Amino acid sequence: MRRDDKFIEEFSRTQGNLPHWEDVGATYFVRCALQRPATIDLTAPCLGQIMVDALLFGDGARYRLYDYTVMPDHLHAILQPAATAGTTERITSVTYTLKQWTAKKINAALGRKGTLWQEESYDHIIRNRDDYEGKALYIFRNSQAAGLVDDPAKWPWWGRGSGCK
Repeated sequence: MRRDDKFIEEFSRTQGNLPHWEDVGATYFVRCALQRPATIDLTAPCLGQIMVDALLFGDGARYRLYDYTVMPDHLHAILQPAATAGTTERITSVTYTLKQWTAKKINAALGRKGTLWQEESYDHIIRNRDDYEGKALYIFRNSQAAGLVDDPAKWPWWGRGSGCK
């Protein structure tokens, strides 16, 4: 990624395997998934904590975090990249940095090397209140739908950031 490609100043579309629509000030639903087949479990206690700490670390600085959940082989989050000096960081840059940092920490914690995340992440611009509420509910219920807990409120890797306060 070239340095001048890190920020957006107007609505844009980029294309990898998935299209990425980006807009200044937009809020996004994102999904980042491990390489297939997944060889680790992101919800192992030490790894889940690395993931949550990383999400919360960027909250208020690089983005406003709304809802998130860490699942065994992926994570979901709703976040809004921060605007600075009239520009907004690209969502692809935000997810790239998050994946890069967590891969380094997780690989160190497990004494392993190599690629952890799929190169591309899914992102969706939240269009309105109903869209947000639907995605937030999906995030909340994801652990229950996967059969990991009976009560999603008891999932230790679900939470909300500063955007919900």
